[in-house]
Amino acid sequence: MTLCSVYGKCGGCNKLNIDYEEQLKIKEQYVFKLLEEYQINPHNYHGVIPSPDIYGYRNKMEYSFGNEYKDGPLVLGLRARKKKYDVFYTNDCKLVGEDFNKIVSETCEYFRRKNTPFRNYKNHTGFLRNLSVRKGLYTNEILLNLVTSFEESYDEEVEGWVELILEVPLEGKIVSIIQSKTESKANVVKADEMEVLYGRTYFFEKILGLIFKVGPFSFFQTNTKGAEVLYQTALSYADNSDLVYDFYSGTGTISLLLSKKAKLVYGIEILEEAVKAARANAELNGIKNVQFINEDVKDFIRKRESFEKPDYIVVDPPRSGLHPNLIRFIKEKKFEKIIYISCNPNTLIPNMKELTEIYTLSDFHLVDMFPHTDHIEAVAFLN
Repeated sequence: MTLCSVYGKCGGCNKLNIDYEEQLKIKEQYVFKLLEEYQINPHNYHGVIPSPDIYGYRNKMEYSFGNEYKDGPLVLGLRARKKKYDVFYTNDCKLVGEDFNKIVSETCEYFRRKNTPFRNYKNHTGFLRNLSVRKGLYTNEILLNLVTSFEESYDEEVEGWVELILEVPLEGKIVSIIQSKTESKANVVKADEMEVLYGRTYFFEKILGLIFKVGPFSFFQTNTKGAEVLYQTALSYADNSDLVYDFYSGTGTISLLLSKKAKLVYGIEILEEAVKAARANAELNGIKNVQFINEDVKDFIRKRESFEKPDYIVVDPPRSGLHPNLIRFIKEKKFEKIIYISCNPNTLIPNMKELTEIYTLSDFHLVDMFPHTDHIEAVAFLN
């Protein structure tokens, strides 16, 4: 496949020019260098599981409005690698499907014609900030979130954009267009105020037979097929059981999948919005044997002196890894087994070093969710 027009400039990927098999070897070598550094030897290493799709795999992209050089024309795309303000016109990106690229092209050309100003993050002026595009792989539903400042003088331009974008021939179907307004000085996709311009506030997507309602700010794995591989790998260690705890449960995907194997699942998550979404997804799928607890993991374990010991636990922490209190708790309780899902080897391996003082790292998988980037996921099974 030919490289995109801004490869090497934008920060979207950095390995598009390397054969995919070679990319997997590079990632594997990096992880094993860490394992060697921490003197960890997995009993059974199962190799790197490749992403089912290596192009067009992303179901979400957050684009920025800006320009490629000082006083240049408006562009819509991804920010430059290691540069704070430059934006590159990303209308032929290989990480997303053609619907994304069409939406970017049509949106950029429209606002160029209208001379609509983009946000200048040095002097904090300008209207257009970001465009988030999300698409369900299995449902083909598309959600657009246009992020702007609060100026009402551009309402007509926004209305015109909605009319235009709904006429663009796409493979998928736009079911939601939202305008998020913020005056944040940082270049972040957020909403101080949100308005539905078309349709609903969410789209639907499926993972391993379950359906999920995904909003503009909901966490959802960005590689749907890759997520299915990741979860199937983790669930292969999940036996039929009475009680399971899922720490860092997020919007509940793993907890809900575990419900098929456990009589009762507790999902513990600090983010209130994620817990609300998890409960809604449980109701959507008619799942009644999962309870979500809105609490920080470290506080949850500190408060429970009489802890009902589960058959096993699942942990899927953020990039920062397991909280030290949770590591101490896991070592103290000596669970029968642990399924550890990781998005960051740099925190996984140090965590493994501590846990293997008590547990055995019996099985270890690497799962590639982000082809053409440095990122790699892992599933570790300890008992």
